[in-house]
Amino acid sequence: MRVFKPIFFIVLLFFPATCLSEPIHAANAPLLFSWPVKCIPGMNCAGRQFRIGYPDLTGTGRSFSCGQPGYTGHQGTDIIVSSVEQAVPVLAAADGIVRWTSDGLFDSCPDPKNPECAADLTTHLPLETGQKATLGFNAGNFIVIDHVHSDSRYLTLYAHLRTGSQLVRTGERISRGTRIGEVGSSGNSTIPHLHFGIYRSTGGYFQPVDPWSGPCNSSSSGLWDTEPPYQPLIEKILYQVE
Repeated sequence: MRVFKPIFFIVLLFFPATCLSEPIHAANAPLLFSWPVKCIPGMNCAGRQFRIGYPDLTGTGRSFSCGQPGYTGHQGTDIIVSSVEQAVPVLAAADGIVRWTSDGLFDSCPDPKNPECAADLTTHLPLETGQKATLGFNAGNFIVIDHVHSDSRYLTLYAHLRTGSQLVRTGERISRGTRIGEVGSSGNSTIPHLHFGIYRSTGGYFQPVDPWSGPCNSSSSGLWDTEPPYQPLIEKILYQVE
């Protein structure tokens, strides 16, 4: 049995929200996010090896439900599928503007020593000021979308995408549910999955936020627009792949 080891570092996306030009504001309503993959865990996302990894923003080893997050300090939601060839669509979680994209890296690293696969290769985002922000981990092929609703502003990150699958470009306005790419295994990744991260503008900086509603989530009361389509048994993650 092979153990799926942690592949992300704790990340605080601290950079000024003012470094980004403002998109058009959406209607005055709470900003909630839709499930970012076009499949249902435990049904048609994958087979026996499907798992979900949950955020642990406080680094306490507890997910939103006070259970195991997958590993301590995880900053997003991992949605794991059977294979890159499954071509599982990745969907925009809300209306917004595409701010950053990166493509062309391996779908599955042939050698962990390859520079594209290295755990210490940190993904950076160029800012309009000429500076760079860091995601704190090797995100591989990725898309970042900027969302503004009322007085709230968020970024969503879709990481480890399949090479060549991206269907959007920087600056493009897209709608919730738009197909933007496919689940892959690029960057520092050992199994096909989507790393979905949400970052909220707080005090002029973007910081990670947990979208799952539960007693151990201190960052939000839940940010999903509907109950995510997953099987309760899948909450028990060991990150083991047979």
